[in-house]
Amino acid sequence: MPYKPKEVERKLQDKFAFSPAKGHSVDHHWFELQLPGLPPILTKVSHSRKEIGLKLEGMIARELRVRTTYLRGMINCTKTREEYYRQVRDDPYPPFDVPF
Repeated sequence: MPYKPKEVERKLQDKFAFSPAKGHSVDHHWFELQLPGLPPILTKVSHSRKEIGLKLEGMIARELRVRTTYLRGMINCTKTREEYYRQVRDDPYPPFDVPF
């Protein structure tokens, strides 16, 4: 099921404690999560009202260091904040030492 950008933004901020990130391009909304001992996790979401397609969904998942199916669980509320934090600490995908 495709997601609307506002829905993804709301989940990232309200459920997973991402903050708006400053100092990035204005063509997207940027969000950042800083967990102790890890590099910042950054993602961007389009200003568009169009639904997020599969390709963009996959790109957001990679930026969040999870697989696409995990991202869907985050948005569909089957994954908790604590589960996500544990996932990126124990099994980030891609790993933090691998560039996009």
